[in-house]
This record gives sequence, C-alpha cells and structure tokens, in this order.
Amino acid sequence: MEPLRSDGRYVAAGGDPAGTAGTAADDGPGQSFPVPDTGVPVRPGPLDILFVGILPPQRGGGGISCGELVSGLGQLGHRVRALAPIPEEALRAGDAFASAHPEVEVRRFLVPAYTIDPLLPPPAGYREREHRQIQEMLPAMVGAERPDVILIGRGAFVLDVPDIARAHGVPTVLRSAGATSIGILDGLFPTGHAAELLRQYHKVDLIVCPAVHLAERLRQAGLSRVTVIPNSVNDQLFTPQPKNPQLLRHLAIPAGHVVVLHASNLKPLKRPFDLVSAAARAVGRSTGLTYVIVGDGPLRADIEQACRVEGVAEHLRFVGWVDYAEMPMYVNLADIVVMPSEGEGLSRVYLETMACGRVLLASDIPAAREAIRDGQTGVLFRKGDVADLTAKLLWLAGNPELRTEIGRRARQHAQTRELGRTVAQYASVLREVAR
Repeated sequence: MEPLRSDGRYVAAGGDPAGTAGTAADDGPGQSFPVPDTGVPVRPGPLDILFVGILPPQRGGGGISCGELVSGLGQLGHRVRALAPIPEEALRAGDAFASAHPEVEVRRFLVPAYTIDPLLPPPAGYREREHRQIQEMLPAMVGAERPDVILIGRGAFVLDVPDIARAHGVPTVLRSAGATSIGILDGLFPTGHAAELLRQYHKVDLIVCPAVHLAERLRQAGLSRVTVIPNSVNDQLFTPQPKNPQLLRHLAIPAGHVVVLHASNLKPLKRPFDLVSAAARAVGRSTGLTYVIVGDGPLRADIEQACRVEGVAEHLRFVGWVDYAEMPMYVNLADIVVMPSEGEGLSRVYLETMACGRVLLASDIPAAREAIRDGQTGVLFRKGDVADLTAKLLWLAGNPELRTEIGRRARQHAQTRELGRTVAQYASVLREVAR
C-alpha cells in the first residue's frame, strides 16, 4: 500500500487480495478464530458497508486506525458510508477527513469536545446526546439504503448499534481495539455497565480483535464469534530516518543526548507516572537523557507537577498532540520509545516504533509479548517495576550498537504488519459476515 500523502490519503491496491475469510492472524499457527461457515454462498461484488465509529479528528490511535480502515475499504472498491462524532469547533473548521477521503461518504453528529476513552467519564450529558443522535440518524441511514453489513468502530456504540441493525436484518461486526473490552474483562467499569456491554457484545455477529490475547479472553468470557486481525502499520510512512535537526533545536535537546519518547493519551491505563519515576532514578546515574512526551490527556497537569516534585522537569519536553503526519518525525527523533502500559489491545505505537527501526521498551504485558521478542525485536520490563524500567532504560541508553541491531530486526518484523494486508483481511471478513 502506498504511503499516506500530505492530505492523509493513501492509494490501496485494487481488488480484494485477502483470500479465505477469517484467516487473519499473527505470525504463528493456531492464532486465529475463523468465521463460522454458514453454508450460504459468499456475496459477490462490492459490499455496501456502513461504518459507525470514530474517525479523525478524534485524537489517539482509534480514530487513526478506523480512518485508515474505512479509507482502505473504499479504495478497494467497496461502498463505505460512515456515521461518526465530531466536536462542533472541529466541524466549523471544516471536516478535513471527509474532504480528503471522497471514497468514504461521511455523515457526522455533533458532540462536545472530549478525549473519547471508555475508561474515563465523559462530560455531563455526553452519552445521552450521543445515544439520541445515533438512535435518530442510524435507522434513517439503514432504512434509506440497507447496507450489507455494519462495522462498529467504537466499543461503546454496541449499546445502540446491534439492536438497530437487528431490527433491519443487517449483520454487524465489532472492531474491538482493546479499551472497552479490557474495561469489561478487568472489572474497570461499574458492574451494571459492564454487564450491559457484555450483553450487547453477544448480539454482534462477529468481534474482530487486534491481538490473540484479547480474543482468547473474550472467548473465555463466553463470546465464541471472535476472530483476530492484527493491527498494522504503514511501513512506508513510518520508516527509519535521521533525527530531524530542526526538531532537536526546537525542543532544545542537547547534542549527544539519548532521546526517550513516550506517546499516548496520558491516561491511567498508560501508567505515565512510571516513566517520571524512572527518569528521577536515571538522572542521578546518567545526565545524558532527554524525555519527549507526545500526546495529551487527563493526567498531563499531574505528570508535569510530578516532574517538578521529582526535580526532573528540565529533562522532559511536553509536546502535546501533534498532527499524525508528524508522528514519524517524532518517533525517529527517539533512540528509545517507552510504553509502561497497564494493558493494551495491541498499541499502534509499538508497531510505529518498530517500523522506524527504534527500540521499544515496553511493560511485560500480553500485548507487548505478542508484538515483540524480548531482547530481539524490543525489550520488556516488569510492569509497574520502576527499578527494572530504569535499569533496562540505562542499559539501552549505554549500548548504541545494541539499539541499532534491535531496531534493524524490529523494522523487519514490522514490515510483516503491512496496512494493505489488514484492510484486505477486514474486507474478507466483512464479506463473509454479509452472506
């Protein structure tokens, strides 16, 4: 698949090259959960797909992943309609995604500005407003032109979409990226809310997970219709490049410093305070480290305050959100990318780091073990163990040759997670469900 252009578009290869539906999996055997064969012939020709989920300008990996997916499906020749939220101020500035992607017929409903995260409480009235608009707009869209299949691109939307789809006889596929499912499985939601979400999960015809560990846990929770399509990376956009000298100067990074980067929406699940604590320990043993924090979120002010309390504020650079087109430049600025997460589905940052030939230092959680081979294509540390994180960080910082070798192998592995392959696998699964 060609790289993203400056307008956020890429050109997909023609046709549906996915082959047999439901065979998307990670590298090893026995890691996929096939779509059941109903005996009904597969629907020929282009599909009419109705997507209900998040799209850019939604911040974070979910919006980017869904945007790449629906654009890719449209460029494969399928008709793709989308119903997605957008803050009023973003719409007033012009819907850049819709303008850049004429292959997707985008309809928006207005919501207050909010970093969408199922594990964080939204502003007062947000869910009611979201629910009301989906209940008004989605039945009208389905009734006007019945789609072959509805693709749900946000976990919380299962509270509305499956019931509407069933009323019109339309099958549904849920793209379960991780946060909502982790919230259900790990007891992070109130009991009643988790039970309601799980009931709605059972109404979906197929759940697609980005990682085997998540699919296995959903199956253990009694959800049998689950398959795996691994997250992907555009390895022509995220490619090894020298550090940008202008960006180094802009961030006032001293010459010769090892750059440690963290990129996230700065929420509790990402455990960003572990990095602050590790920085405080490392500064006493090595002054040649500068930390760059890309992203924003509910914990940012507290993290900056913790940096001041720990006496390491001068060593950290808080960048905030950056345009996604600039992310390769920031990843390539890093020598080491640290992800201390409590849990992940399969983080895009993992793959983007590897595609740029940089070293990923990640907490030892199932998602990271699925993405890398410890010491070969990345490095793991014990989750929540700041001493271990600090030791591994200093070890990597002091071994540039090791970083180069790990980065080289990581890049090779990332090239097996090509974006076009993922889009084609989704097309195949959607076609199977739409029988």
